[in-house]
Amino acid sequence: MRFNRIQQILLLMIALILISSLIAFTPSQKYYVFIDNETEDIAAYMPVESRFFQIIYTHSIHLSEVIESYKITGNDQLMMTELEYEDFNIGMPSNAGEGETFVERDGKYFIKNMTREIPEFRLFVGDVDANLSFKTKGHRIDLKKTLERGKSYTFRVENVSLFQLRKGVKIDER
Repeated sequence: MRFNRIQQILLLMIALILISSLIAFTPSQKYYVFIDNETEDIAAYMPVESRFFQIIYTHSIHLSEVIESYKITGNDQLMMTELEYEDFNIGMPSNAGEGETFVERDGKYFIKNMTREIPEFRLFVGDVDANLSFKTKGHRIDLKKTLERGKSYTFRVENVSLFQLRKGVKIDER
């Protein structure tokens, strides 16, 4: 079967459209994503370049800094590995759990050797002037400049397609 020139061009165009669609809709890279809980769209994202990250915030009641350290497991779950804080007030643990280590050093408290694994967590961005940061590979990003105050987000690691990223804001672009 022979194709004339128009048929060849048409077949080439269809092939290019199919290939472009596959590239755009196939999840290809792992990202840290913040999903808007109202719209379920990706609000912000950042490529995973390190399997370790921290969420750093000012505790809403005792107004001191809290640092939650995480790593990504082999099945893309989030594992809390360490918690650092300054006060035992409401919302903060007073001791370590089973298999964990409690350390007091220089006026700060640490819970180390944590292995608490979760698929995702909710993050509420308060409409107050208090710290809320994401830190990975030495880069500390102010989430209040990227995410909308007064909204909640689901944070997780997932493979994302180019099409899914179209509405989100790449975190380091702000």
